[in-house]
This record gives sequence, structure tokens and C-alpha cells, in this order.
Amino acid sequence: MRVYGIIGWKDAGKTSLMERLVGAIIARGFSVSTVKHVHHDVDLDQPGKDTWRHRAAGASEVVLASADRFALMREHRGPEPGLAAILSRMAPVDLVLVEGYKSEPHPKIEVFRRAAGHEPIQPQDPWVRAVAADCPLSLPVPVLDLDDVGAVADFVLAETGLVRTGFDTVIAVDWSGASVPSPRKPSSDAIWIGVASPLGETVSYHRTRADAEAHLNDLFAFELAAGRRVLAGFDFPFGYPEGFAPKLAGERWAPALWDWLEARIEDAPDNANNRFQLAAGINAAFEGAGPFWGRPAGMELADLPDRKTCDHAALGIAERRRVELAVPKAHPVWKLYTTGSVGSQALLGLPVIARLRRRFHAAAWPFEPATAPLVVAEIYPSLLGPQITKATRDGEIKDSAQVRLMARALWRMSRDGSLGDLLEDVPDWPGRAEEGWILGAGHADQLRLSLI
Repeated sequence: MRVYGIIGWKDAGKTSLMERLVGAIIARGFSVSTVKHVHHDVDLDQPGKDTWRHRAAGASEVVLASADRFALMREHRGPEPGLAAILSRMAPVDLVLVEGYKSEPHPKIEVFRRAAGHEPIQPQDPWVRAVAADCPLSLPVPVLDLDDVGAVADFVLAETGLVRTGFDTVIAVDWSGASVPSPRKPSSDAIWIGVASPLGETVSYHRTRADAEAHLNDLFAFELAAGRRVLAGFDFPFGYPEGFAPKLAGERWAPALWDWLEARIEDAPDNANNRFQLAAGINAAFEGAGPFWGRPAGMELADLPDRKTCDHAALGIAERRRVELAVPKAHPVWKLYTTGSVGSQALLGLPVIARLRRRFHAAAWPFEPATAPLVVAEIYPSLLGPQITKATRDGEIKDSAQVRLMARALWRMSRDGSLGDLLEDVPDWPGRAEEGWILGAGHADQLRLSLI
């Protein structure tokens, strides 16, 4: 049972932070209990009540029980017990947050507000690991934004070891939107999965999406059962330009759109699928030409043109996501056919992500904090640029080299601690919850240097 303290001067906002912190940590799937220490006399009972009379008669402990909860009251009748004695009587949980008990030797966060009129406690208390403040401070420990409860929760979870910040295993996946199984002989028109871990590097070839999903299921289960944290990157868009998700799924949140697509995409074990028909149906819901375009020449779909005809400005939905403006070589998610048809990869890949996320309780970055044992993220191996050519082995297919090297780059950055820069450096704007971000966008040089 981990213990972490919240301390601070009077009126600093300790209880407010505790309240928000409990909610944030429970939302991440952990169980939490709390302890609050007060210096004045306190009594939850009332004179004359039955339980008060039991105590007055000399009972050492009194339990007040109801259908919803019970309260245990114990008379000290001697020195005040320390925190350890209090904790020993509590039921096991993942984390106990303690408000007060400043002099007890357990790690703590200090809450500091400039308006309270006191100097920080931290310089005199080595147990204070960080300060959550409403103003800039120059201290030898991290200073967190008091209003950013997510960052405070991440710090506490990392400090207590409930969440490790690094990844033991990194997986990179090159997806495919093919409508038939890929050739038996490894080729570029297929799915490639690269893995980097302390056990070394591996690359596997998969002819169908069903085979690749089954492989990922086994791989994730094996890694998580071994107690390893996993980062899995997929090379297709995790989101659509702002405004698209609420039109289809009714929510401004990309994972809601994944579930919507999962319920409608038909993808057989032999790769036969209905992606073009679904895209045509989505286009038909728009006035004028819809956003999707691209189809085989012999396929007649009135609402899906073979080339781009959509006026995205008129639709009120951009052609490109914000991250694609930062990575100009990335193709728009609306393109479904021929070279660079990432739209097909997304339509057929996002339902798989929806299932994997649900099955393994994975966190989808950057829509959710990257604190779960399994984190899935969007990657773009072309960020490695010329390093791919330099490190490709004789006779190796480029797709194989890309997933192998991307997994290696992210794994090395995780080991040296620099991966945190990529996970944290994401612009914050209202559309991010719909559009997502490419892991490593804006940090191509760091990724490439990790391969040297």
C-alpha cells in the first residue's frame, strides 16, 4: 500500500487538491483512500446519541453501521498514535493520500499559494518531493501547476511506482489497407510489426489484418503478463480533422469515433472489406461532395469520387489535421486509394485499435495520459528520414526496416528518459481531442540521433 502526503500552510488549498487528486487517480483505474490529520479536538459523534453513550460508558471502540457505510471510532486514552498506526487499521488499496502529518517521514507534495503569505516549507523538509504552486518558484524540486491536477496525479503515480514512466517494450506497426491477402513471399504491401525490448529486436510479416491483430493480442498479453510496460505505435492517423467526430459519433473525442467505425466496418479474415462503401455512405450524409475520395476504377459508387472534388472549406472540416501541417509529407486522412492512401489504413485500423484498447485497458495517447501498462500511439516512421536508408540491411524490405528502426529509436529514447519530451510536447487546442498527434512530430532530429 503506497502512501503519499499533501501538506501546506493554512488556506493553501490542500483539501481542494486532495479532492481533485482522488478523482483523477481513480479515473486512471487505481483504488484510493485518504487520511486527514487535524490539530484541534474533533468528534463525529453527538452527546446523547447511542454511540456517544457507548463511548461514555468506557467502550474502546464503537462502530456505527448502516446499509451504505460504517464508521469506526476509537478512543486513544493516551498519546496520539502516529500515522503508521492509523494506516495499519485501513483496508488495502493502491494508494493512501494523507493530508497533514507534516512531521511524518513519507514523501509529500507541498501546496503553495502566494496569497497565503507564507514561505515554502520545502527547503526545510527533504520529504517534500515537489511543490504544486499557483506561481513560479525557484526550488530544487519540481514545481507543478496547482491547477493542472493531471500533472500532479502523474507525478504521484510515478513517484509511488504505481506507474513507471519508461517502457520496457516498444512495438511499431506498419499497417495495410489491402483488400486481399498479401503475397506469401514478404513484400511491402503487407503488415509489418517491429519489436524492441531488453530481449532484442524482432520483425514479423503478416498477410492479413486478422493475422496481425491475433499476433498483437498474443504479444500484448505475453508482455503484460511478464510485468513489462508496452508502447505500441501504429502508422495510420488516430483522428480526423476537427468537426468530423461529432458529426458521426456525437462526441468531440477520437476514441468515440473508433467505436463508431468498429460497429460499421466489415473486415473479413481474407482482407475483403466494405471501406469504400462505408466512406461513400459517410459522404452522402454531407451536403455536396463529402470529404472522402479515391476508389478502384471499376468500382462505381456515386458518393465516392475517384479523385478529390470536395471543397473542405465549404464543409467546415479541414483537409488536413493540425499535425499534418507540422509534418507536410503526411497524406490527408480522406485519401482512400493509390499511393499514400492512409485513409483506408485508418478506416480499417481504428476498429482494431478500439478492440485492443478495450481488451487490454490501454491508454490512447494523446487523448489519455500515457500512464497505463499499455499505451497506443500514432507514429510516422518517415520522421527517421535518411537514417532508414543508412540502416537498412542488405535485401531488407523498406517496411521491415522502418518498423524495426522506429521501435529501436523509441525504445532507446525510453531507456535514456528522453521519450518523455515527445509524450509531453503536444500543442493543446480544443481540437486535439478529435485530431490527436503524431508521436515525435517536431522531434525528428531526436529520433534520428537515437539511432546513431
